[in-house]
Amino acid sequence: MEKQIQLLNELGLTGYEATAYLALLGRSSFTSTELAARAKIPRQRIYDVLESLEEKGLCISKDTTPRSYFALDPSMALEVVSTQRTEKLEQQRQQIVAHTKDLIQELSPIYQIGRGQNDPLEYIDVLGNPSRIASRALALARTVRIQVNSCIKRPFVLTKEQNWRFIREPLSRGVTYRAIYEMSALEDDELRIWLSTFHEWGQEIRLISELPIKMQAFDEDVVLVSMQDPVGSPPSLTAIAIEHKGMVAMMNLAFEQIWERSKPYQREN
Repeated sequence: MEKQIQLLNELGLTGYEATAYLALLGRSSFTSTELAARAKIPRQRIYDVLESLEEKGLCISKDTTPRSYFALDPSMALEVVSTQRTEKLEQQRQQIVAHTKDLIQELSPIYQIGRGQNDPLEYIDVLGNPSRIASRALALARTVRIQVNSCIKRPFVLTKEQNWRFIREPLSRGVTYRAIYEMSALEDDELRIWLSTFHEWGQEIRLISELPIKMQAFDEDVVLVSMQDPVGSPPSLTAIAIEHKGMVAMMNLAFEQIWERSKPYQREN
């Protein structure tokens, strides 16, 4: 019964509503007093509970003396409740997305003003936690304007879904995205699919035997460098985000050197 109550809770019923509905299912009809006793619901609450169950389409009442209540067939009633719940959750999701966009617009100017402060260490951000690395990487992918230069190699910290968003987001906005992968990617069944898909999306891809480091440079503003812990096991990575135009320019020059020595990717037929 606890599992059934939990599942009904997930459909949007309160604990009392779930208990009352399950009790109603077990007999042809109940009066409010009988149901309160059977479901162990306070009598002062039973009327609100029954009214809510009727509104949700889970029970009906008949104007007998005293008034009696009947459960509706769960094969039909719960389908309706599930649809209503799904629609409500989708509305909430859309509201959260809209509110998040509004909040970003309101907070971004404050952040930009804060970037103007001259703290000598503000341009370096050490990211040791995988969730922080993923959050920063995805934020940079959303805000890059012109180009991304990327050296991509295993181990990966981002999940597959996060990696695909990380690449799809800039490409969907027309950002030039150049990426260098190691030749070993062609021997990896999963990565071969990635390369083919990303190439189809518009990513410019080249291959080289070995990359010295994982790196992504965003425009001329930020570079994200990921380094494997020399004593940890993969994927034990620490990432450093550097907002320093001189460092970004240097990393972009290094990328150009590797790009020139790399072989263009040929998509498999």
